Amino acid sequence: MLLALLMGSALPIAVVAETTHPSQVVTVLKVNNGQEVLVDINGEGRAVRLACIQAPLQQQQPWSAQAESALSKALPQGSAVQMELRARDVYGRVVARLLKGKIDIASPLISSGQVFAYDGYLGRCDDLNYQKLQSAAEHRKAGLWAVQGGIARPWDLIEASGKQQEP
Repeated sequence: MLLALLMGSALPIAVVAETTHPSQVVTVLKVNNGQEVLVDINGEGRAVRLACIQAPLQQQQPWSAQAESALSKALPQGSAVQMELRARDVYGRVVARLLKGKIDIASPLISSGQVFAYDGYLGRCDDLNYQKLQSAAEHRKAGLWAVQGGIARPWDLIEASGKQQEP
């Protein structure tokens, strides 16, 4: 019930001061890109941005397409996943951690170098081991880390564009 109230609430998400995040089971309708999925929440299609990660931007090929493909394989259409609410963003998206069974969907994406760990977007990531997973991927030169130092950081490109690109 709390999740339903937050989803439709105009109040800032920061009013929620819980140690556990509200969650519910949702169905994947479509993968939009390497960090966003469309899910069915109580009969309504809603965009969900995966919390605490940043996928390469559309112009960062082939990395963007690889991130989207990896997320599509992890979340086929019709998959039931546990959505752990983290926040809502300025674009109206739900920001959440998704779990399939007990498997965190973002962890293997970070471990394989498909996406960046990113806590600068909305914080609330300190309970996750994403930075450690990214360090290991960087050390192994996995995925986007095969490029010396990694590819341009998407958040830097967004900032350089005058924030005209949607993360």
